[in-house]
Amino acid sequence: MPAMDDQMKQILQTAVQREVDAYNLYHSTAQKVERPEARSILEELAAQEVGHRERLEGLLKGERFPALSKSQQEKVVDLKITDYLVEVPLDADSDLQEVLIVAGKREKASRDLYTALGKVADDEDTKNLFRFLANQEAQHKKRVETLYEKVVYQWN
Repeated sequence: MPAMDDQMKQILQTAVQREVDAYNLYHSTAQKVERPEARSILEELAAQEVGHRERLEGLLKGERFPALSKSQQEKVVDLKITDYLVEVPLDADSDLQEVLIVAGKREKASRDLYTALGKVADDEDTKNLFRFLANQEAQHKKRVETLYEKVVYQWN
């Protein structure tokens, strides 16, 4: 793998911080929700964000990222539920609906970021990691929006 320039290091460090922030959001929200299904999904998403952070940190350390499997390249259907909803700043009184809107928008932004980075990365390992992460974030967005649909439209 070629030496990483300072700009790519900074991009990867920013991506690491985004994953930490996403983990904190999902983990803290999971502690607050009462519905077991919602808690379970949020805890699973938090754990996946840890995995993303570790992969990004590995790339920073010069580790290689393998070629993507067929399942890691599958297109994820975008439900677009949170795309059109208004995001409000989260605070201690935020409800699950507000958190899910923020989460859906964050996952979309992360997917868009990783998709763009995958197109401009210099080496195949880095491109593969960004493609993988973009796909994972698309899956997260779908899970968040599916939960939103259940919480807002079916559980009320």
